[in-house]
Amino acid sequence: MISPKHCPHCFKRIPLRKRLRTRCPFCTKAFRRRSGIKERSLIGLWLEDRSTAFWFFIIAVVLVISSIAMQLAGSPDLLNFIDRRPVWFVLSVFYAAMFLSVIGRIYFPLLLNAPGILRRERAVILQYRSLTAWGLIVGLLLAVLVVGWNDAWLRLPGTVYLLFVPVALMWAYQALTLTEDDYEDERVWSFLHELGVHDRLEHRHHAYFVLVGLPLSALVFGYFLAHPWLAHAIQGSQESGILAMIAEAAHRVTGR
Repeated sequence: MISPKHCPHCFKRIPLRKRLRTRCPFCTKAFRRRSGIKERSLIGLWLEDRSTAFWFFIIAVVLVISSIAMQLAGSPDLLNFIDRRPVWFVLSVFYAAMFLSVIGRIYFPLLLNAPGILRRERAVILQYRSLTAWGLIVGLLLAVLVVGWNDAWLRLPGTVYLLFVPVALMWAYQALTLTEDDYEDERVWSFLHELGVHDRLEHRHHAYFVLVGLPLSALVFGYFLAHPWLAHAIQGSQESGILAMIAEAAHRVTGR
């Protein structure tokens, strides 16, 4: 697990070379504050504190096993994609793992077998969970409508991207609606720490980047889809790849 920039306990900045540790080098307290509940179900203990690397391994193993099972069942789409596009497969799995690590922290740390006082959560926490659920539902419908059910595995990066785009928008909207009183509330601030929020201003800046960056990337994608000159330039280069195209353009400019 990579530690945050600042310790959530003593608020000192963690040096970059020490961010792979699980405890603060100054106050020696753990970076992640667990719920402290000992009587937990097996699923609750398993999902309480799982990082992106953990979810990356789980998703990759599940997809590889599923691709083999689909191959035996006569549907080799997923296995063909993994074989032909291993880099895109790894990037898609990593993208999904980042979201699942946060979603797991939203739902599970104080949800399973928690005492009654911990179930009386703030409206902000309940809204985070509600918006996340709606974002996943909308993302699933969006992925099916845009990519199509039959091409979901052949276009795995697009499927994964569209699945989590509404979730990112929901989180960004929720971050911008938080008030100063919400940040001052100890239970809400502890919940935000569980999600990786360690600075109020940085939290809002990330929300602005999402709300501006996602529509902008969609417009850029739509432009290049309607004007595929970049794809034709790459395809027409002497070698395969964007770097070869840039090198060839540089040679033409310099007259070599």
